[in-house]
Amino acid sequence: MAGGVAHMLGLCRRAGKVVSGDTAVRNSILKNEVKLLILTRDAAKRTQDNFLQLAKEKDIPVFYYASKNELGTLLGKAPRTVAAITDEQLARGIAGAMERGEAGLCMS
Repeated sequence: MAGGVAHMLGLCRRAGKVVSGDTAVRNSILKNEVKLLILTRDAAKRTQDNFLQLAKEKDIPVFYYASKNELGTLLGKAPRTVAAITDEQLARGIAGAMERGEAGLCMS
């Protein structure tokens, strides 16, 4: 994993600007709180499809990053399939790091 994205996720966690876990992320998307969505590379196809559809409907950029275990560890949680960034500036920083190839694959 690249330090840039991992560092930014740590900042989001400490600032309370990241939501993780299927239900919490889904609720945040429906409340229009999500600025960027992160799916793990090993997420189930159905989970990916569901979140990609939700993100498309709400015009939320989506990136693939890490594994469930790695994402959970970065967030100080059990393994996580999905995480959402709720701060616009932090979301832009993570998207920029992803697009520079520091980690992940841009999806939308």
